[in-house]
Amino acid sequence: MEIKNHISATFALGFAVLIVVLSSLTSCHKNIKPTAIQIEDSIRHYPATILGQKLVMLYEVRNLGPEMLVLTDVQPAVPTIEVDQWNVEMIPPGETALLKFTFHSDKNIGLARHIIRVYGNIYPDGVANIIFDTNIVRPSNDLSDYEEYYEKKLQTEAERLLGQRILSREYRTDTTSDGKDRIQKNSRYYDITFE
Repeated sequence: MEIKNHISATFALGFAVLIVVLSSLTSCHKNIKPTAIQIEDSIRHYPATILGQKLVMLYEVRNLGPEMLVLTDVQPAVPTIEVDQWNVEMIPPGETALLKFTFHSDKNIGLARHIIRVYGNIYPDGVANIIFDTNIVRPSNDLSDYEEYYEKKLQTEAERLLGQRILSREYRTDTTSDGKDRIQKNSRYYDITFE
């Protein structure tokens, strides 16, 4: 009798676990259909930005469709665009949300035109493009070029030493010189100045 009770208890427990597993598998799957969106002023031309300044951009995204808008990924075209960590991932139907980006202008001079791609269940292709451009200009009191400006921005001595080491070797050679412009290899020509 005790064996029968043990078998029936095991069977009941197994059946309960099976029901819980099956119900959890079927309840988690919902097919999310594409939805139409509108990004206010998705193509923007900003005025000139001074080298080193940050350009903060806010884009209003409106879900026009009947489905929940689920943003799966936001991909800036360049690493100088910072995606705000507090950007939303889901927008209910009929609602609006802001997407915030920060463009760091210390890596460019001149025209900077970039694209930010927003992925999700967006009608028709699953992607929306945000395009912006700005001209990056030097400060009026600074006449240095990009390399000089960037050299000032190096943070640590190790970065400065690494930058000097890389910049000091712009070429490669396979021979040594004695300092008199005479190459020390016999199979090479001699460049001797006659006085």
